[in-house]
Amino acid sequence: MALLKGRCRLPEILRSRMMKPAELSRRMGVSESIVSRWVSEEREMSYENAVLAARILDCHAEDFYEWIVVKKGKRQ
Repeated sequence: MALLKGRCRLPEILRSRMMKPAELSRRMGVSESIVSRWVSEEREMSYENAVLAARILDCHAEDFYEWIVVKKGKRQ
């Protein structure tokens, strides 16, 4: 079994917390353009940034992406 990273869920998490990307960038100490790239899926979040954002948004780092379970073939 393997996991593939799907679409970014950051926009919906921000909406559910009623937080704008500019506020998240300010609280994280990163530029607004970085958060904008995460939201538009032009760039993936680093693990460290995902953990920091998760603490700020009161969620888990793995919540920022959809995860697709892929079955692998049996070994022979």
